[in-house]
Amino acid sequence: MKSLDSFEVWFLTGSQGLYGEEVLQQVADNSAAIAGGLDDADDIPVRIVPKPVVSSAEAIEDVCRQANANPGCVGVIAWMHTFSPAKMWIPGLMALDKPLLHLHTQFNRDLPWAEIDMDFMNLNQAAHGDREFGFVLSRLRVARKIVVGHWQDPAVAARIGSWARAACGWQESRNLKLARFGSNMRRVAVTDGDRLEAQVRLGVVVDGFGVADLETAMANVERQAIHKLIGEYHDEYEMAPELARGGDRHESLVEAARIEAGLRDFLEAGGFMAFTDTFED
Repeated sequence: MKSLDSFEVWFLTGSQGLYGEEVLQQVADNSAAIAGGLDDADDIPVRIVPKPVVSSAEAIEDVCRQANANPGCVGVIAWMHTFSPAKMWIPGLMALDKPLLHLHTQFNRDLPWAEIDMDFMNLNQAAHGDREFGFVLSRLRVARKIVVGHWQDPAVAARIGSWARAACGWQESRNLKLARFGSNMRRVAVTDGDRLEAQVRLGVVVDGFGVADLETAMANVERQAIHKLIGEYHDEYEMAPELARGGDRHESLVEAARIEAGLRDFLEAGGFMAFTDTFED
């Protein structure tokens, strides 16, 4: 099982129609093999999903917009199997709003020097296509990760895996709701200050709540939930004698468990995954 198997990275392969349908089918087969190999790699925590080979500006822009709209897609890997004229990637790259990894690789690890002919060259021009693609990415100032090496090299999978985990974090931040205690101004742009900036730049929604809202949640915690938490404390931690049942300070542990249970109930009810409080500079 993938540790983050609810997320996908789409594998896009660039080519063009000049070589004919037979070559494009071989490109598609090679692309599927690479995506499958990366998907099987233990160091890559997400699913690697191959997409149909793109060989036109319209197809490229379409798949990039599909990636944007898919909440399970956390990023895109682009590989130029054959010579893919990079000007046709411009509309798609300008539309893409997901993390991008540019993979420099060849399908074949070794070159068959005794058998190289024009057909082989047509099928193995990643170096040419990647040069074009890299130039356009730089010209457009597109933020991206670049990984160079053969796709079967474990070091390549490890680097892709690190990028994929970062892409998952980026995706989570774009959907993160954060509760801020000590301020009851919610969804008001003029008075939100840094909270507004956090959503504009990071995508994090910060909603303010008065401390009384949290106190209400704590007051409604059932005794059974408190006892369950205290049992977990005893099981998972080495307990100081004065905090253990019958100890002089056991009631302070009960209060801490009530606070934790109330806070969890409040966050789960609102769909919040994090919290903070107000502070003065």
